Amino acid sequence: MVWFVYGLPTDRPFGRDSEVSTVARLLREGQPVGLLGPRRIGKTSILLASLKASGLPYVLLSAEEFVRGERSFDLTEFLSAFVSRVAMAAYSRAGLRLRLEERARGYLRLLRDLIGAIKVTFDIPEVTATIELVLDKGERGRDLSGDLAQVLDLPQVLAERLGLRLVIAIDEFQYLRYARQAAPEVLHVMRSRWQFHRSVSYAISGSAVGMLSEMVGSRDQPFYQFFYMIRVKPFDRETSIRFLKEGFRAEGVSVNEADVERIVDYVDGLPAWLNLVGIKVVSERRGVEEVLSSLPSDVNVVTAIEDDLRKLSPSARAALRRLAELGGEGSPRDLGGSPWAAQRALGQLIRYGYVERTGRGTYRVVDPMVVHYLAKR
Repeated sequence: MVWFVYGLPTDRPFGRDSEVSTVARLLREGQPVGLLGPRRIGKTSILLASLKASGLPYVLLSAEEFVRGERSFDLTEFLSAFVSRVAMAAYSRAGLRLRLEERARGYLRLLRDLIGAIKVTFDIPEVTATIELVLDKGERGRDLSGDLAQVLDLPQVLAERLGLRLVIAIDEFQYLRYARQAAPEVLHVMRSRWQFHRSVSYAISGSAVGMLSEMVGSRDQPFYQFFYMIRVKPFDRETSIRFLKEGFRAEGVSVNEADVERIVDYVDGLPAWLNLVGIKVVSERRGVEEVLSSLPSDVNVVTAIEDDLRKLSPSARAALRRLAELGGEGSPRDLGGSPWAAQRALGQLIRYGYVERTGRGTYRVVDPMVVHYLAKR
């Protein structure tokens, strides 16, 4: 078995048994649950493992997939994906199988392929009507925002008729905020429908920590206190060391204790970077010191971090770079410029999960790899 895996979620995440057990139990009980934590900490893997451990049929979507440009959201494509995935989950639960290449075909094409089978198999008029509605308006480029309630009720209708509990999981849930441009009430409608779905469990996750925290923790937001939120933390030092040791042993590579600790010192307890270093040590057969010294210029690191930085304003990027130059921690005064501009930049960094407040007037970059990367540029 390959131990180190970078870039892909796994349904067997190391050291996350407690989180997986908790989330799976909550889903079975019908409790809405959310996972909160910065990128590359393993939220999606925990979510995927929890969905499988629950033993329930599930739909997993990433809201980020439907973001267009900087702050636009393709609501029609999202609803098409939502309907097709829900229908497929129910169809599969009925012991049936469809061979469909959904990503290659596009979600509307997938719905067109599905509708005949759904009509014959379930004979549920409400389900057929919802699919035909999405197909008709989607293929004609018509607005679906006025039909949100009908579309969002589909999981409950199917689950109730089939006598099962269904799970709807949305990764990077905070990006649904952008759907408000096309449908200002989208989040209100979601909350108003979901709270009465007795046969559906809902799970979300998000890496824009400040943004998602506001969505679920502010009184003026539709999803205020709707989810039981779990903050996903990095591995502690002991778990990080154990992960690397067991991984190198499984891969048949000898790495001494000092080098294992050096890796943990450099990337901390973020599973993605621990996996990346592990892969490089195993596959490239280079020493740990050489791997770590070249890591900030590794194409995987550059691609991941530059993709993150593109989401930030120039002032927020400059503030993040200055914090990196300071070793990853500093105060608004350390950033230079006006206090107002510094606070605004830090506010955006907190919203997107790149920085956290550690004390009065002190801020820390969450991802040590971001610090290493920016400090060398």
